[in-house]
Amino acid sequence: MKVVGVLLRIEWLKTVKRRAFWVAVGAFAVFTAIPAVEGVRGARRNPNLSYALPESWPDILGAATGIGPFFAGVLMILLVAPEFTWRTARQNVIDGLSKERFYAGKVMLLAGLVLLFIATAVLIGVGGTLLSPSEGGLGILRPTDLSYMGGLALSLLLVGSAGLMLSVLIRSSGPALGILFLYLIVEEAIIGLISQAGGALRRSAEYFPFNILDQLGDDLAHYPEVLADVNAKRTERGLESWEFLDVEVLAVAALAYSAIFLGAAFLSMRQRDL
Repeated sequence: MKVVGVLLRIEWLKTVKRRAFWVAVGAFAVFTAIPAVEGVRGARRNPNLSYALPESWPDILGAATGIGPFFAGVLMILLVAPEFTWRTARQNVIDGLSKERFYAGKVMLLAGLVLLFIATAVLIGVGGTLLSPSEGGLGILRPTDLSYMGGLALSLLLVGSAGLMLSVLIRSSGPALGILFLYLIVEEAIIGLISQAGGALRRSAEYFPFNILDQLGDDLAHYPEVLADVNAKRTERGLESWEFLDVEVLAVAALAYSAIFLGAAFLSMRQRDL
């Protein structure tokens, strides 16, 4: 436990001194606050519009799942990659910190960012409902809301672990950011080509990392009643129904990808010189 405390203190001191951290967290807070402000204003202007718990959880969490994972990935790169460029990673090891413990500190940083982004979104969203004139329903959190919150956590972990892997492998923030966003474009192009093939090949595209991310962040994947209502309306208009992988399957896939990314980063950390 003493080692954990030391690592947490080291990462805390490093992180709070970085301007990129405060800029990213501040920008994320602004992005999540905008839907909350609009929700409160809409509820005050129109009695038919509601912004209250638990009905508004999809709006609160949806704002975070849309942009939060990319903030997590970018921030991990901006916080970790410069440690290799500035030689602070090497200096930490010279000062007595093993490579394994240095890497453990970065995993703790990732976990902390996941909790921070979730807490920021929840506090801003719930704070908005307290200022809204709308009256909520029974309870505060439904099982489906917890599912969506878990989807947000997994989305943050997935992209954040990818950011950590790129930081350790490439060791430069600029190229790492470029590859992260380039992969988004490449995966979208590949999915477009595969979707034209059909059959098992098309179904395999559903398990690509950012396709998993997209489904985890869609509220319809977590609220089956809402999905059924939406599909009923689409069927009436002659449109194809929307389908999602089971939440359990999405969770396992996201955890598997995160484990692969973190494992690859760990192996690179152990085998390469700092």
